[in-house]
Amino acid sequence: MCGRTGLSLNKEQVQSACGYKPNDRNVYVKPDWLPEHNDGKNFVPSYNIAPTAVTPVLISSTKFKHTAKTNRVLKPMMWGIIPSWHKGDYKNHNLSTNNCRIENIKSSKLYGPLLACGGRCIIIAEGFYEWQTTFKSRVKQPFYIYAPQDENVKVDDPTTWNNEFTEGRGWKGIKLLHMAGLYHAWQNEGTIIYSYSVITMDSNNALDWLHHRMPAILDNQEQIEAWLDIDNVNADIALSYLKPTMLLTWHQVSTFVNSSRNKSDNCNKRLESKTTQKTLTAFFGKSEKRKSNEETKEDSKKIKKE
Repeated sequence: MCGRTGLSLNKEQVQSACGYKPNDRNVYVKPDWLPEHNDGKNFVPSYNIAPTAVTPVLISSTKFKHTAKTNRVLKPMMWGIIPSWHKGDYKNHNLSTNNCRIENIKSSKLYGPLLACGGRCIIIAEGFYEWQTTFKSRVKQPFYIYAPQDENVKVDDPTTWNNEFTEGRGWKGIKLLHMAGLYHAWQNEGTIIYSYSVITMDSNNALDWLHHRMPAILDNQEQIEAWLDIDNVNADIALSYLKPTMLLTWHQVSTFVNSSRNKSDNCNKRLESKTTQKTLTAFFGKSEKRKSNEETKEDSKKIKKE
């Protein structure tokens, strides 16, 4: 599943990071950023993005030919699709639509029509969070999962990213995740809200140790192009491009991220190994002390008996 993401880049940086080379050009271009709707809610960069927040989503410009100059565009959308049949307050549809299972998309009353009508999109993120449950602890351990980075680039240290965009080379900086999804433009009494769901699938052995589900991540340009090309690539072929990726890396983070109110860079900071080692040392130290005390007591008993 996918219940939290992180994206700290601002609007201009996201456009640069999504730069691509069109088939009819020899230089990289930035996708247009389309005007926002979404009932006044705007994209706010954050290290801890939860459902109902608005984030940048990459889509084909086919449905926006009169306003877009590029064939890919970025459109801010709310996380969690509002069903087309819902009326009234969009916050009260009472359905869990943050994720959609790839196995049920075509037969779904909600997602099937969106897929058939070209509602394919790509959710942009620096990473996502997942929690590991163990039998030994009631506290779930959070992990931050992200794309493998170039040498010396640390995903939890923006000073190492060296973000840069040129028409000749495109984006050079932090590598982002591109998660396949579906979107819908919901309208009611003059209000228009664009919303999306992240497609999930069974985890492969890259991530099944952590969770049995994972987002459908597009890890190369061929997949990205096919998923966005709603004019020439039909739904069945597009779905065939969605495979569990092996190109992921991760690290443990603190439970600070557990609260969606916490938005700072403390959310994705790597847990220092010395903290874990200190905890283990303290634990085993206490065990040894208890053992020593018990042995002393036993010796005392033996002496008394003798």
